[in-house]
Amino acid sequence: MNYDKINRTFDCEPTLTDTQILDFCRDGYLILEGVIDDETNQRTCAYLNGELPSNPSYIPEGRTRRDLERIRNSHEPSTLYLEEWFIDNVILNPQVTGVLRSLLGRNVGLPVLMSRHSTNCPSPSQGWHHDGGFVSGPKINFIEVFYVPQDTPPEMGPTEIVPTSHLDPPYAPELAQGVSSAGSAGTLAVHSQSILHRKSDATASGVRHMLKYDYWRTVSPERDWIIEPDFNLGTALSDRIPRHLTKYVADMYNWLCGIGDDFLITGGQSGPGVSENLIGPHYGPYYKGESQPGSI
Repeated sequence: MNYDKINRTFDCEPTLTDTQILDFCRDGYLILEGVIDDETNQRTCAYLNGELPSNPSYIPEGRTRRDLERIRNSHEPSTLYLEEWFIDNVILNPQVTGVLRSLLGRNVGLPVLMSRHSTNCPSPSQGWHHDGGFVSGPKINFIEVFYVPQDTPPEMGPTEIVPTSHLDPPYAPELAQGVSSAGSAGTLAVHSQSILHRKSDATASGVRHMLKYDYWRTVSPERDWIIEPDFNLGTALSDRIPRHLTKYVADMYNWLCGIGDDFLITGGQSGPGVSENLIGPHYGPYYKGESQPGSI
């Protein structure tokens, strides 16, 4: 791990493969179950409950201690990023950094704003929604994370996420069928910021904390994750992606490879799915280079 405190970036080895990258492009999320250690989870809850004294590693330029205290007690307690134990054990957790390095490239930018979603349970579910400022499309310039520092079973109203709802065309909320992010303390949901989601119905009693923050791309995209030598995009799309989503998933994967501008997706039988039953080349080849349709 190479952590640059001055520029607030990190670099490490990627941990996702071609197939896992394609699956993220399809689903828009992945769940890391219980990856934050118990002590850090307990300290995070104590911090949010006002039971743990602040110990900022520095005071940002232009801020005062009074500013930091106001921020800590707001719905955006970004002062957590000034606590070294939180940076070391949550923001730079090795299981999440490898995923983020795979999706965002080298020198990933660290979060700068924290959103706090704390709920007194029991409480009803939210309506399905996209977060403000969401942008659909193939580009992945930042990744959002939901972090729950306490056990969050279905009874505590965990966030529900709608797979594929980050893709164009816009997803109809009335058709939403969510997947629960319920999990033990320290679970992280890593996802596209534009994905459709909601807090689910909570029937238990207690306080349910959830923290939300974004990591940022600082470099141009390229295919520098764990490359599978036999990976073939056309075959993988046919095997793993519903036909009506093929174009949008292919656009995102190609953009992440840094070759989005080289592909001309024309749709229909021209691809990007591939069939072994063709008797000649496609009339609408979608790659401008030398590769055959379905290869990368």
